[in-house]
Amino acid sequence: MKRSTLILLAGALLGTGTPSRAGPAPQSILSYHGHPDRNGNFVVAGLTWDRARSLRLDKDFRPRIAGHVYAQPLYWRAPGSSAAILLLEDKVVYPIDAGTGNEVWKRSLGKSVARSSLTCGNIDPLGVTGTPVIDETTEAIYLDAAVDSPSGLRHLVFALSLTDGSLLPGWPVDIADALKAQGQDFVPRDQNQRGALAILQGTLYVPFGGHYGDCGQYHGFVVSISLAEPRTVRSWATRGRGGGIWVPGKKIGNAGAEP
Repeated sequence: MKRSTLILLAGALLGTGTPSRAGPAPQSILSYHGHPDRNGNFVVAGLTWDRARSLRLDKDFRPRIAGHVYAQPLYWRAPGSSAAILLLEDKVVYPIDAGTGNEVWKRSLGKSVARSSLTCGNIDPLGVTGTPVIDETTEAIYLDAAVDSPSGLRHLVFALSLTDGSLLPGWPVDIADALKAQGQDFVPRDQNQRGALAILQGTLYVPFGGHYGDCGQYHGFVVSISLAEPRTVRSWATRGRGGGIWVPGKKIGNAGAEP
């Protein structure tokens, strides 16, 4: 999906809904397609056909962002404020105010990975690709970032406070290191995190597959991380090379094409 399309989608969502702290209203977008079953069924109270005909772009809403957006924009509103979360492919998290488009805070997650350092793929640079997930209980956003480190590409799972972007205690989790301790062979360079993250009963689930071109020693992984104790990491992996979880609800198989 093109960056401009995603930004326009965010703009349309920003003008709707007032989710409460006690429980998210239908307009809240805390995960991919808005619901655990990924149905994408959004209900906007008061948005009738007549009102839809009069919708216009808000000329005063002009967020300044840089880079590519592959993840679906998410929406979260804290008491007394409003913020939309946009994830950019250049490893930077930008929350913007839903009313003005002004930047609330900015968090860099490390150096993004150049396409030239990978055996295959079609994303350059590689950073945050899979749609993250918001947990209202911890008031945090959880995401995987491909980071260029001195030892090469690493997949780090972050938990960032929605209030100020600060890192929650115990995070980030280095997936390769966590799985190595369990005897699992996870090759960070060959694995890609494209599918959306999910939270269920206090556990974060992160799916992995391969890059476009199906190169290297990648497997389909689902990694679970306890929100309360990030050191508690479990995983499931396909036996053979080439399996992968690419897009939830759309494709389970090899790396395939962009959704």
